[in-house]
Amino acid sequence: MRNVIGLLAVGLATTACGDQGVSVAIGSEARDSAGIRIIENARPPDGSRLGWKVDSDPNLSIGALEGEDPYLLHQVFDAMKLSDGRIVVANRGSQELRVFDATGVHLATWGGQGEGPGEFNSLLQVANWPGDSLVAWYSQGDRLSIFDVAGNIGRTLMPGDPGNRVEEVVHSGAILTSRSSGGGLGSAVGLVRRESSYEVLDGTGRSVAALGPRPDADLLVSGSGNVFSFRTIPFTPSTRTGVWADRFVVAPNHSYEIKAYDATGMPTLIVRREHTPVVPTSAHRDADIERRVALRPPEEQAERRRELQARYAEVPMAETFPAFGEIIADAMEHLWVQEYDLPGEQREKPLWTVFNREGRVLGFVETPSGLRIYEIGADYILGRATDDLGVEYVQVWPLSR
Repeated sequence: MRNVIGLLAVGLATTACGDQGVSVAIGSEARDSAGIRIIENARPPDGSRLGWKVDSDPNLSIGALEGEDPYLLHQVFDAMKLSDGRIVVANRGSQELRVFDATGVHLATWGGQGEGPGEFNSLLQVANWPGDSLVAWYSQGDRLSIFDVAGNIGRTLMPGDPGNRVEEVVHSGAILTSRSSGGGLGSAVGLVRRESSYEVLDGTGRSVAALGPRPDADLLVSGSGNVFSFRTIPFTPSTRTGVWADRFVVAPNHSYEIKAYDATGMPTLIVRREHTPVVPTSAHRDADIERRVALRPPEEQAERRRELQARYAEVPMAETFPAFGEIIADAMEHLWVQEYDLPGEQREKPLWTVFNREGRVLGFVETPSGLRIYEIGADYILGRATDDLGVEYVQVWPLSR
C-alpha cells in the first residue's frame, strides 16, 4: 500500500489549440510516496501546441557533398555546443571530434582512429564534464576519454566492470552504465524478454548504486544445444535513458512512466502521462514493411518486400506499441518526450510532450522533419539531417519560447 503523504491540486498549463488560438488547461496531480515525488499528468489535447516555435530553416548547416575533408561528415553520432559557442561533432566515420566555430568554420580536429591516448574506435557520444571539460565515450561505450576545451587529453577510464556500457553522464561527473543481463538468453527458447542492469558510478568509475534490471527488448529464441538464433519482436518496447537537469532518467517505454534518479542513484521523481495502449495489427505490420521497402532503390524493392514479409511471418508482434519514443532534456531543465508514431500514421513533423523540471506537462511541441536531435539549448536545437543524396549535415535551428 502506498504511503501517500500529500496531495496537491491540479496544476494548469495553457497552450494554443490548432490555428484557433483557444486556450486549454492541462491537468496534473502530485503526491509523495516513500519520499519519491509522483506526478500524474493528463495528455495535452489533440491539435494543441505549446507556444514554442522552431524556425522553418536552420541558421547554420555544417556539411557538404564535396569540399575540404572536415566538412565531409560521415556517420555523425552526436554533437554538442561548448560554452563559448564552438560546436563539437562526433564523426564516427573518421573516429574524430571535429570542432567548428559558431559560424560553421572548421577550427580543429581531435582524436582519430586508434588505441592510443585520445584516439577512438566506435566513437559514440560527447558530453560536458566537470571543470569546463568534455568527455567522449567509445569502444561500444565501455571507455571514456576526458579532454579540456583545447582538445588536450586528460585521462581515459573504463567505467566499472568489463562489459559495462556508458549510457549517460551528468555535469557533476556521475556516470550511468548498463550491462546486458541476458534475461535467460541461451538457456530458453520461445519468447524471451532481454534485460539490461543499470548502475550509477562516480567520476572515477567506482560503483555508487545499482538500479537493477530494466526490460531491453522482446526476442524470439530458437535452437538447441549451443546453437541459437535470436529475432527481435516487431515494435517491441525498450528502455530509454537521458539526463534531466542533474538527474538520470531510466524509462522503459512499455508504459508512460519516467523515473528520475539523483547522482547517488536515489529515485527522486516519477512522471506519468495519460496514455492509451495500442495493439499492433496486420495493417501496421504491412505499413512498416512498405516504409522499409521505400528506403531501397526501385530495382531492389520487390525482393526486399518478399524478404520482410517472410521475416515478419515467422515472429509474433509485440503485445502493444511503445508508449513513447526518444527522450531528451533541454538547457532550461525541461524534459522532451517524443510521441511514438504508429506505422502508416507517421506525422509530418515529430511531436514531443514537454514537461517542466517538476514533471508537470506543459504541452506539445513540433520539431523539424528528419532532424536527429542531439541538444536543445535555450534558443536553439542542434541535430543531424541527411539529404536525398545521403549527405549528412549538423544543423542549428532557432527556437523561440
